[in-house]
Amino acid sequence: MTTFTPVWVHRSLRADAQQILRRNSLRSGAIHHSFHYQTPKHSQLWLAVHERHAPLFSNPDFSNIFSKVSIEAAQNLAGKNIHVIALGPGGGDKEAILLGALRAHDCDIRYTPIDASLELTLLSSEMAALLTTRGIHPIAGDLSLLEELPSWLEQFPQDEIRVFTAYGIAPNFHPTELFGALSHILRKEDYLLLSANMAPTPQIQSGAMSPNEASYQAGCEAILPQYDNAETLAWITQILEDWHISDLLTKPRFAVQKVDSINALVASSEWKHDTQLTWEGENLRFTEGQSLRLFFSLRYTPQNLALTLAKHGLRLNAGHITSCGQEGVWSVLSAPGAAQENHFSDSPLQP
Repeated sequence: MTTFTPVWVHRSLRADAQQILRRNSLRSGAIHHSFHYQTPKHSQLWLAVHERHAPLFSNPDFSNIFSKVSIEAAQNLAGKNIHVIALGPGGGDKEAILLGALRAHDCDIRYTPIDASLELTLLSSEMAALLTTRGIHPIAGDLSLLEELPSWLEQFPQDEIRVFTAYGIAPNFHPTELFGALSHILRKEDYLLLSANMAPTPQIQSGAMSPNEASYQAGCEAILPQYDNAETLAWITQILEDWHISDLLTKPRFAVQKVDSINALVASSEWKHDTQLTWEGENLRFTEGQSLRLFFSLRYTPQNLALTLAKHGLRLNAGHITSCGQEGVWSVLSAPGAAQENHFSDSPLQP
């Protein structure tokens, strides 16, 4: 058995691209989320958070909604040639549910996991090894590569229906950044399966679309302990250790704040003193008490998710929400008249 795995690597992981992203993170006062996943250490810490606190492993209702949407998609695609393209799959558990459903419905399956972490890209590939028939083509890179993805995909047979999964990534992306990109890469025959973290409120649990603002806020505050814990703190502060700035910042605090008009669970630290850093050849200054956002996780309601997608020419189709109201998963379609242009850049994928 070979121990070699071919992986495509995107330019976004090159040293110069990472240097720009680091500078921009400190300049803007917000750490880019991709830095929390890139090294094996980060991946191990994230997996510890996922295994200890992700409801997927403790509440069968969470895996059930992914099974339901996977079976529904597989029934529509039975017997077809399918290319599953997993965006930020992490360990690949949820994607494996989809691959298993497609396999059970006689689909011929190709699989491409795309993750900023090489470690997680490989882990997701291993999870899928026995569930694919047409091969696995892992890509390491951040999701800026979505602009070039349509061009890269042209190497594969055009009779393959593309099923994109965006499981667990919507919470960490500004909506325009993620949904704007997805709206441009979906062809009319493609599928998108999207999960979103929800604010658990009585209205959502009872099936209503729109909780009031007070209930929305209270629902988010109720789940803060899922984030404000030792495992999550160790994970999100590892990047500060890597950058040798942890001693200059206060212990992170979690709060519910608005990010792009959506409630988010936000972890922030503050600079302890007026600080001047020579950072990779650039002088940066920070004032005492100035905030550095380390992490955010958006919590949607069905209504504001639908409205947010509609701004980018996408619409929710069939879907399911857990009985506790904390997570939902849907198939997503291009709305009539949505732009279907492909946008390319000069940062090629590299074998």
